[in-house]
Amino acid sequence: MKESVHELISPYLPAIYKALFSYIIVLLAVIADLWSGISKSKAKGIYTHTYGLDRTLDKLRKRYNLLLAFSLVDSLIIISEINPSNIPYATIGAAIIMCLVEIKSIFEKDEDKGRYKEAAKTAAELWKGINKEELAD
Repeated sequence: MKESVHELISPYLPAIYKALFSYIIVLLAVIADLWSGISKSKAKGIYTHTYGLDRTLDKLRKRYNLLLAFSLVDSLIIISEINPSNIPYATIGAAIIMCLVEIKSIFEKDEDKGRYKEAAKTAAELWKGINKEELAD
């Protein structure tokens, strides 16, 4: 049984390793963004709350769900021999895009992030002032 599973998986091991490398790179990028955020808040003398850590975990969950979807597409393409090169192009491409987003987030100024928070607060205040029953009618 063990030998048959190994024989079944062994042709796809290069693709599996490349996909796992993509997952690790995304994890490292998210950790780098978290580290950068904590460092910036410490430099400003702001205590890091669990809200930021929770956002990081939520971000990681979303990224990995998307990577898993791309990995499933890649596995179907590779197993069906449409792509005989054993390179998970979709997974690698998604990982590169995710890493670029994290790099942009690291170098983004806190003032810009503050503007987004202010816009969200303003939108929330406007939403409170709207009569939802009238809107539903």
